[in-house]
Amino acid sequence: MKNKGIFEGENGVLDFLTPQNNGFTPIVELPSSINFLKKEKVKIFLKLNQFVPLGNIKSLPSFEMLQSIPKDVLKNTKNLVEYSSGNTVLDLAVLSRHFGIKNLHAIITPDVPENKKRILRLAGANILISHGPPSPAVFEKVGGIYDAEILGQKKGWHNLNQYTNIGNKKASYKYIGGEVWQQLGKNLSIFMASIGTAGTITGAGEYLKKKNKNIKVWGTAIKAGSSIPGPRGEVMIHKLGIDWKKTVDEVFPTDTKNAFKISLDLIRLGLFVGPSTGMQVYALLALLKKYKNKNQLNNLRNKNGEIVCVAIACDTMFPYIDDYFSVLPAKFFPKIKDL
Repeated sequence: MKNKGIFEGENGVLDFLTPQNNGFTPIVELPSSINFLKKEKVKIFLKLNQFVPLGNIKSLPSFEMLQSIPKDVLKNTKNLVEYSSGNTVLDLAVLSRHFGIKNLHAIITPDVPENKKRILRLAGANILISHGPPSPAVFEKVGGIYDAEILGQKKGWHNLNQYTNIGNKKASYKYIGGEVWQQLGKNLSIFMASIGTAGTITGAGEYLKKKNKNIKVWGTAIKAGSSIPGPRGEVMIHKLGIDWKKTVDEVFPTDTKNAFKISLDLIRLGLFVGPSTGMQVYALLALLKKYKNKNQLNNLRNKNGEIVCVAIACDTMFPYIDDYFSVLPAKFFPKIKDL
């Protein structure tokens, strides 16, 4: 039973983990130290989805996908298998137990760092190593996505496949798009998200455009030659299972250093967000700058003469702490000195 933030009884934990029971996540406007276009009546907000249960946005589609498993299938499922080394399998490892599934198997590639393996094992995930490509195409018969599909056909096993599962997009339609609309409403000009499975940007984007066809949906992918945890590269986004192209108006590629640098700036403001959030803010600012240079900013203004933007904070910086120190120069970090 939920009462003033209290979740009690035998199912108290499950009630807490259920998305609709937790209210809206915060939306926070960024200051001029980040938003250099503030004087141009550009407002940039972050929707802090690390404040959902389990601390990351993937808990929403994970719950939705589990909830959509037919009862007869769920009853006979003892092993859940998914290709992911990040938040999806972290969340499924926890949530699946509440749905009666004893084991979660995370298929990862050999390049996944040891600290991420430990996080998954801490949550109780079993790890399986696939030696296929680290970013496989969704429908090709090679790599971890295909491996998960094959294992999911075994008796007592099930593969949700976040790359094609309708619950992925559906969760963002309800919980991201629906909340953003109620929080910012008709004032919203631009919705920005990174593209990983494309569930967030497509689901939320569809909802927002249904409410106001003038809202722009902008995406960002990893620039070729770069690496950022979570999203996909600018080439591989064209090989996804969710059709994002009908919803997304523009995509801007972001490099590793700029994603981590903006994330660091946000962390030092007190917003403990990960590099995929820094990636979005960087891409958003880059696209706004492009419009400004072309004297096209006015095309983005709402009826109040403002350009109201929102990007999605997907998780925290905590799983990636070592990465900040390897990606960014030492000058960004205070030195350690003996007294």
